[in-house]
Amino acid sequence: MRWQKISIIGIGLLGGSIGLAVRRRKLAKEVAGYVRRAASLKDCEKAGAVDYATTDLLAAVSGADLIILCTPLAQMRSLVVQMLPALKRGAIVTDVGSVKASVVREVEMLVRKSGAHFIGSHPMAGGEKTGVVAARRICSSAPCASSRRLRNPIGRPC
Repeated sequence: MRWQKISIIGIGLLGGSIGLAVRRRKLAKEVAGYVRRAASLKDCEKAGAVDYATTDLLAAVSGADLIILCTPLAQMRSLVVQMLPALKRGAIVTDVGSVKASVVREVEMLVRKSGAHFIGSHPMAGGEKTGVVAARRICSSAPCASSRRLRNPIGRPC
């Protein structure tokens, strides 16, 4: 599948590695990155992890078909709330968080109410270094676990 736009929220070790893999395989016409600090902008582009990086979350997410949350778990809900006005109907939102229960509980319903879809995921990858400058091919061949919200036999979320 070729995406028009993929947005990576948090261009660190995992986000940077995902961006490198997406760009290397030409999986999207455009790869946008969101970072909190202006000082990180040049590092992201220099590393080649994204086509462009911005500190404007709404600009990064606007028009994206796929949004990948690559931030600490504690920041995900707040970032999703902030990006809801720019979330494209039908877009897929996923994450690289190491645990799923809290992310699914806090994020899935917000995303669904906006007309988008949430699929929790976690690439089985990492490294001892941090930041986009340490990003390399760690996600290129790593397995990735995905999850969906479990429902009980009468269709209610567990």
